[in-house]
Parts: sequence; structure tokens; C-alpha cells
Amino acid sequence: MGKGSLRDKKERQEQLIDCLRSESFWTSERLCNQLGMSYRTLMRDLAELKESGVPIETEKGRGGGISLVGRWGLNSLQLTNSEVITLLVSLAITESIQSPLMTENIHSIKNRISSAFPIEQQQVIAKIRKRIFIGDHASQETLQGYKSPKKNIISDLTDSFFNQMKIKIRYKSAKEEITERIIEPQILCLIYPIWYFLSWDELRESERLFRIDRIISTSRTNMPFKIRKKGKMIEGAAQLFSNI
Repeated sequence: MGKGSLRDKKERQEQLIDCLRSESFWTSERLCNQLGMSYRTLMRDLAELKESGVPIETEKGRGGGISLVGRWGLNSLQLTNSEVITLLVSLAITESIQSPLMTENIHSIKNRISSAFPIEQQQVIAKIRKRIFIGDHASQETLQGYKSPKKNIISDLTDSFFNQMKIKIRYKSAKEEITERIIEPQILCLIYPIWYFLSWDELRESERLFRIDRIISTSRTNMPFKIRKKGKMIEGAAQLFSNI
């Protein structure tokens, strides 16, 4: 199936959800007339939506009722780059806890959230999810001197990470040394509550781990970067990870 066909199907299914959201009860005949589709196409779309996690309830037969179970309305939600990353990180944290109570429905929730985005954005989000790592809690020694990072710095860094654009930073090391760098934020790491970016550092020409709260200032650039192979990035920074 081509991209155009996938896009048409996505739009058709979004219209179907909008109809179900607008009224509490529909019949298959009314939906077919409303959307200008065949009964077979309607049943196929309903089956795909239910499989993806949309809570649709159907009664057997052409005259059977079709409705949404409870409230469901994520399609109208608009998120910024930073909010998308926050959402993905929140889901990743929930998975990392491995509590049966919290993770029982996480797969279904992820499917529902994913299906609320256009196909092109779903592909971008899937790639970003692979660049987010969740670790253990930071040690007391590591927490010494920790301060919450500035909001404007977080915004610049998350946009750089999301859009794959290099970013200039002024960075203060643990030894209080201040340097200016141009980095590629490749992987986002959380060692709670401290955020790190595993980045390619142009100054050192190698992988470096930057603690976000030690970044003094940021400056956006128009220089794009490519995602490097995750295995090589992590292998090259293994010592850095062991020091977190």
C-alpha cells in the first residue's frame, strides 16, 4: 500500500472516530451513509481501530449499534516537541518500574496515543523512542550540587534533540571548568532526577555525556546532524555511563 493510500485510510478512520465521538449511538447503515463507504470497508476500519486500542463497542448485524466506550478524544490534542518527549519519557519510566499495576495497560495506552498522530508523525515518534534511555536513581554523591535546569535551556535542548539540529552550549564541568561546545544530542538519558544527553562533541571529536543542569547557556544553530549508530555511541561512552 502506497503512502497516499495509507494517508487516505488514516483520514477516513479519523472521520469515523469523529462521528462516533459526536453521538453516543450509531448504526452501521448510518455510518456508511454519513461517510460514503461500504459496509465491508466500515467493518474493516472498525476492526483495525479496535485492534490499535480505540475502545469501540459493536453489536452484531447490520442494524447493530456502534459506539465509543467512555471518553476518548486524544486526536484533538496538540503537543509541542518538548511535550512529545515528556510524554514518551513518562511512558518509558512507567515501563521501567515494572509494576504489574502500572504496566498492565501500558501497551494499549501506547497504541492509542500512537494512533492519535498522523502516520508521518508516528514514524518520527517511533524513532525518537529508540533514543530515550531510563536508568536507576542517581546516587547521593551525584545529587550533590544538582540544580533544576533553566526552562529555556530545556526547550532549546529538546528541540535540538527532536529536530536533529546541532546546538552550541556553554558547559561547566564537575571541576568548575567552563568550555564552549557544539554538540549533537544523540541520546537522552534519565538517571532520576538528573537528565543527561549522550552527544557527539565536535570539540573533542568523540562521545561525551553532558549533564543538563551543568549547561550554562545554549544557542540554536541551523546545522543538521545524522543519528549515529546506537551501538557505537554506547560502546564509546561505556566508561561515561559507569561513572553516572
